[in-house]
Amino acid sequence: MNILVRTYSGQTIVRPDTTWERDSEDLYVPGFVDELSFTPVLAARIIKPGRSVSARFAKRYYDPEGLGAGLLLYPEDLLRSGHEEAFATASCLDHTSFLPMPERNALRLGSFTVSRQTSVRDQFFLDPEMSVEMLEQAIEEVTKMCYIRTGDLICIELSPRKMLAERGDGSLEVKAELNGETVLDFRIIF
Repeated sequence: MNILVRTYSGQTIVRPDTTWERDSEDLYVPGFVDELSFTPVLAARIIKPGRSVSARFAKRYYDPEGLGAGLLLYPEDLLRSGHEEAFATASCLDHTSFLPMPERNALRLGSFTVSRQTSVRDQFFLDPEMSVEMLEQAIEEVTKMCYIRTGDLICIELSPRKMLAERGDGSLEVKAELNGETVLDFRIIF
């Protein structure tokens, strides 16, 4: 199982399934990471394998009633390291893809809010119609590069990375709500 990501800049990357954190368990940050950034994502589960899928036929390849929202975390230290594999390396850090997958018919897209220690809040709006269009276009772009398989997750970054936490913060609580319902609740522990 892979996590296929369409980055905010329009590139395709693949995160390994070891990065998937579906149960909102706390993240213990390794000692070599001093700063974490995040980007919110629209996520869907792939239900049919394929390659070179046209956006016109993309609806056959994902569960339209199982759309979700989550967060991808990135260790900024690795991104700033200057080596040519920096982004790939940063995308492999275990337990940095916080993607709760909803039950069928359990989710309506709308307001997605990310808060840290209840003082910093970022709000994003997931318009259902626009989100489906973005997802189908992303499937077309991703399948130009990758073969998708049943059970893969596809994610679309909704904004550029934003700073989330740094080592001096100690333990930081992160919550994400979709339409007022908590979908993520975990702590980052440096």
